[in-house]
Amino acid sequence: MGYEQFGYFCLMNVLKKLFNFYLDSSIHIGCSVYALTYCTLFLFDLPYDEAVLYFTFYGTIVTYNFIKYGSSAKQYFFVATKYIKLIQFLSFVCFVLASYYAYQMQFKTLLIAVGLCLLSSLYIIPFLPKQKNLRTLTGFKISIVALCWAGVTVVLPIVNADVSITETTVALIAFQRFVLVLILMIPFEISDLSYDAAALGTLPQRIGTRRTKQLAYVWIVLFVILEYLIRNNLSTAFFITVGIGVLLVFCIWKSSIKKSKYFTSFWIESIPILWFLLLLLT
Repeated sequence: MGYEQFGYFCLMNVLKKLFNFYLDSSIHIGCSVYALTYCTLFLFDLPYDEAVLYFTFYGTIVTYNFIKYGSSAKQYFFVATKYIKLIQFLSFVCFVLASYYAYQMQFKTLLIAVGLCLLSSLYIIPFLPKQKNLRTLTGFKISIVALCWAGVTVVLPIVNADVSITETTVALIAFQRFVLVLILMIPFEISDLSYDAAALGTLPQRIGTRRTKQLAYVWIVLFVILEYLIRNNLSTAFFITVGIGVLLVFCIWKSSIKKSKYFTSFWIESIPILWFLLLLLT
């Protein structure tokens, strides 16, 4: 191997490690939540809200890392591997930054954020004597995730902007966001089928992969219909959402147990970011 080939190999190895850290440390998920929160500001023609946007970004990184690497508080705070320690350090920095931006939000917004944080924490923290956590309750897994994402990306920016959450449009957007996250979770559910405990009662476990995909296709149609009800016209933004719906259909169709983590952890979670970028260009 020549010097040029060796240098290229080393560079690619470093880039791969950085990319894996980007995914493993939940930065990509944070970007997806940031994108969906910004989409809400677009929909209501609200001004740029730095506090809410960066609170959701940094808060998502902290929450997801706690969920992924902290099946117990002791395991999360006392880790052995350097890689997890690095993620832990990043999470601490993000916690400080999330706290800083939380201080800039309205008190009522902060109360809702705390409630959503508690709900997401109960995803892994035991709260019932015969159940380990919310994640172990049959059928609750994707519903909890979807509810938290809808709350964070729709309710928080709306409340902080003093827009009434009783408006019909707010309800439609929150429901659409809930449905979108349900759809995005399906490839993960299918991919994790060989690892998830039977007690979780995930959709593929209960109704099989084929029917789960069929249900996801129905949700995608609902996602597009909700977009029309929200926009109430055939605008460019509506057709962008239709395009996202087609992309979701393709991703569900390609989902399988043997898919690599990059398919779910990067490509699937990039869909909200793509949606945001396309809306930004309109």
